Amino acid sequence: MESVNLQIVLILTIGFTLACVLGYFTQRIKMSPILGYLLAGYMIGPFFPGFVADLHLAEQLAEVGVMLMMFGVGMHFKWQDLVDVKNIAFPGAIGQTLIATLASALFVHYIWGSWQAGIIMGLSIGVASTVVLVRVLSDNNLLNSLQGHIAVGWLIVEDILTVVVLILLPIIVAILTGEKVSVTEIISSVAALIAKFILLAGLMFTLGRRIVSYILYKIAQTRSSELFTLAVLALTFLIATGSALIFGTSIALGAFLAGMVIGQTDVKHQASAYSSSMKDAFVVIFFLSVGMLFNPSAIWENFSLFIGILAIIILIKPMTAFVIVILMRYPIAMALSIAFALAQIGEFSFILAEEAGKYHIFPDPAYDVIVACAIISISINPLLFKLLDYWKPYLDGKTSMESDNPNFPETAKQKTRAIVIGFGDIGRNAVVILDELGYHTVVIEKELEKIKEVKKQQYPAFFGDASFPHLLELTHVELASLLVITCSDLNTTLNIVKFARDIHPGIVIMAFAQNVMEEDLLKKMGVEAVCFDELVNNAFREKLTKLEEKKHDFLDSEHW
Repeated sequence: MESVNLQIVLILTIGFTLACVLGYFTQRIKMSPILGYLLAGYMIGPFFPGFVADLHLAEQLAEVGVMLMMFGVGMHFKWQDLVDVKNIAFPGAIGQTLIATLASALFVHYIWGSWQAGIIMGLSIGVASTVVLVRVLSDNNLLNSLQGHIAVGWLIVEDILTVVVLILLPIIVAILTGEKVSVTEIISSVAALIAKFILLAGLMFTLGRRIVSYILYKIAQTRSSELFTLAVLALTFLIATGSALIFGTSIALGAFLAGMVIGQTDVKHQASAYSSSMKDAFVVIFFLSVGMLFNPSAIWENFSLFIGILAIIILIKPMTAFVIVILMRYPIAMALSIAFALAQIGEFSFILAEEAGKYHIFPDPAYDVIVACAIISISINPLLFKLLDYWKPYLDGKTSMESDNPNFPETAKQKTRAIVIGFGDIGRNAVVILDELGYHTVVIEKELEKIKEVKKQQYPAFFGDASFPHLLELTHVELASLLVITCSDLNTTLNIVKFARDIHPGIVIMAFAQNVMEEDLLKKMGVEAVCFDELVNNAFREKLTKLEEKKHDFLDSEHW
C-alpha cells in the first residue's frame, strides 16, 4: 500500500511540476498549454530516460479526468448556441467528419490493408479539441465573433457525433470485424441502446433535474463553498456511476449527462466556477497519461501513416471546412478563421481511440500516431492564426466582432454592456439607472432568492461569487464597457477589481465604499468612480454620466 501511495505522490509531484513548467513555456510562446502537458507526460513515460511513472495508476487517475472533462463539456453545452448557427454547423460538421473518415479509411487501407482501423482512425481525427479551439479563438479575440460562434457550434455537433459513436461503438465494431450478426440483431441492438439512452436522458431531465436542483439549492443556501463543491462532485460521480451500472452506458457519457443536468439549474454558474479548478487539475492528469503512452519510435516505424494522417488533419479537414463555409456564402476571411480553428485534434480523439483499442481493432502504432499528430497540430494551430493576421488586408469580409451577418447573436453586437455585481438595494438602483441610460445589463448575485427576482425583471442573471475569475469569464466581462461592484466587503471588491482588470484591462469600473479610506484604496486600484451608500441615487447617476465620454472613447478604440 505504501508503494502505491508513493507512486501516486510521485506521479502528481513530478507530473504537475513538469506540466506547470512546460505549460508555462508553451503559453509564453503563444501555443496551447496542452502541448506542454503532453510533453510532460512523455517525459515521465516509459519511452523517455529517467523517472518512469506507473502507467496503470496514471490511467486510473486519467479516468477521473475524462469524467470531469465530459462533465465540463455537458455544463457548457447550450442548445441555443447550436440553434443560432445550425444552418452551417450541422452540414459543416457532418460533411467534414465524413470526408475525414473517408480519407482516413482509404489511406489506412492503402498502408495497412485494414478498413476497420481506417474508419476508427477517421472518426477519431474528425473531431477537434474544445480546449484548443476556445483558447485559440480567445487569444485572437474571435470567441464572441460570428466565426467564433460558428466554430463552437460546429464543434458541438462534432462532439455530439462522437458521443453517438461512443454509444454505438460495440455495434460498429461488430459490423467492421464482420461478426456473423443479422440485420435484425443489429437493428434490435441499436434500438436497445438508443432506448436505454432515451430512458436515461428522460429520467435525468425530468425527475433527476428536480432532485439535483433541489439538493444544490439547499446546499447553496448554506453559503459553504466547500460543501457546494463537494455536492457537485458527488452528484456527478453518482450520476456517472449509476448510468454505467443501471443503463450500461460509459462513465464518460454519464458524466456528460450530469453536466447537462446541472447546467440547467439556477446554480450552474457557481457550480462551474467552484468545480473549475478541480476539473482543470484532473484534465492535466488526463493529458499527462496520454503523453506517457507516446512512443516516438512508432513515428519512424510508421512514417508514411504519420505523414498521411497529419496531412488529413491540417490540410484536408480545414480545406473541407473552408469549402463548406464558402458554399454557404460567408466571407473568405471568416472561412479561413473557421477552417484554421478546426485544424487540430485533442481530447475526444484520444477517448475514442482508447475505447476502440479495447476491442483490438485499433493497433498500438495507430494510437501513437494520433498522439503525435495531436502534438503537431496543437503546435501549428496558433501559427496558422498568426499567418491570418498578415493575410487580412488581402481578404474580403470582416474578421472583427461587428459582422453584418444577420445570424450574428445580438448579445455579441451589444457594445453598451454593463455588469452589476450584487442585487441589494444599491444593485437594484444601479440596474434601473443603467436601464434608463440604455445599457444592456447583466447581474451577478450570490443569493438564489435575489436571482429569481432579477429573472422576473427579465435581466440576464448569474448565480455565484464574482470573486471567482471563472464566473467573470462566463459573463463575458471582456465585452462589457462598464463594471459596477456593489459589494460591502472591501476585500471582495478588491479581488473582483483585480480579476476584472486581468481579463479586460480597459473596462471602466465603478465601486461603492463605506468610508474615505476605502475610497482612496479603490482609486489606487484603478477604480474610475467611487460612490458612498447614502448617496447612491444622485451620485451614481452623476458619476455614470461623466463616465459616458470615457465609455465612448473605449468603444471607438481598436479593440472593437
